[in-house]
Amino acid sequence: MAEKISIVYIGPKAEKKDTVCGTRLKFKRFEPVSVESDIASRFLDFPEVWVKEAQLEGVKARQEAIAKLEEKERLEAEEAAKRAEADANMVVIVDGEEVDLGKYSSKQLDTFVVAHELEVEGPKKPVNDYRKNVRDAFRALTSEEGNEE
Repeated sequence: MAEKISIVYIGPKAEKKDTVCGTRLKFKRFEPVSVESDIASRFLDFPEVWVKEAQLEGVKARQEAIAKLEEKERLEAEEAAKRAEADANMVVIVDGEEVDLGKYSSKQLDTFVVAHELEVEGPKKPVNDYRKNVRDAFRALTSEEGNEE
């Protein structure tokens, strides 16, 4: 009688049917199954799918660490996208109405600055940078006014 080895399915699915050896075995994720050693060696040729039972804890720890890292990267990417969207948004709320500073020329921006008594730092050229400075100054002014009330 052939020696048996306990192997474990570590892939992403909850259950895996044997498509390698044709044994019709079903493997549940992280549950050891004893198979004959010659068949086990064929399964173990795919180390991202099956491992020996003794390796299971290390594999679980590695997969959890990878999942945490991927989640962290996903959250950072979402935050970066939100920041980029907020940076690209030139809309400000003036007396309850939305005003898109992205459509304003440099002369219109100058008028906006004077009308709202803004202190804008930085040069007026290039106009896109000036727009951002005007937007940021206006948002800072309205947030200060909101805190005073």
